[in-house]
Amino acid sequence: MRIRTGILATALATAAGSGALAGCNKNKKAATKASEAGDTSSSVAKVDATLCETSGKNVITYDLNRDNRPDVWKMYKVDDQGGTKIEILTCKQVDFDHDGRKDWVVGYTPRGSNAFEKADFDYDGRFDMSAIYDPKTGKRIEVERDSDFDGKYDIKEVYDRFESLTAVRRDRNADGEPDYWEQYKDGALVAILYDDDYDKKVDRREEVPGLRPKFVAPEPERDGATSDVDAKPPAGAGSGSATGAGAGTGSAKPK
Repeated sequence: MRIRTGILATALATAAGSGALAGCNKNKKAATKASEAGDTSSSVAKVDATLCETSGKNVITYDLNRDNRPDVWKMYKVDDQGGTKIEILTCKQVDFDHDGRKDWVVGYTPRGSNAFEKADFDYDGRFDMSAIYDPKTGKRIEVERDSDFDGKYDIKEVYDRFESLTAVRRDRNADGEPDYWEQYKDGALVAILYDDDYDKKVDRREEVPGLRPKFVAPEPERDGATSDVDAKPPAGAGSGSATGAGAGTGSAKPK
């Protein structure tokens, strides 16, 4: 009886030991899988170093939809100014649709103004707009757009130092070369040029009519009185009503 009891106790102890060992192995395997899954998710949610300079930057993340994955990444550079350490925002990346891909990226100058900007409007992982800003003024100087969302920029906008549009170039046949040009003066469209056969040469030019002439004050009459046109215009009258001869098509020449 004692022998049987001893054998039974030994068997139970062995079974318990085997079960405990199996449990340890099972837990270890599950932990390994959880660790691998964590690595996978974190790799998706990391800041994209190809879009911003990340070396030596402090990265702060924000989870907008509370799914335990960051949606906003802000990069800060620590700068020593007169013995005081100040964090300066250098770049920001945002994932609007929570798929791990960056949909909006903005780079900043040390002053805090925009240096560059990129945006993915249709959330396909390809940027549809890219803008460059003047580092001194913070105003746009160049913008490229992908109007048909095929992954290639086909429109380029050029701005002057006052951020006024001066030119637009469009690639209509997707060969990487502009074949349509818009020319602006003081923010107004004055002419359109076409390359109809796509040989990289302008084939025709269209002037845009309807430009407003500059207002010139009338001279006083000999007796000291002024003419009727010098009177204050009635309410609702615009400068367009004063268009005279010579202000038609082709009167204003672009540079």
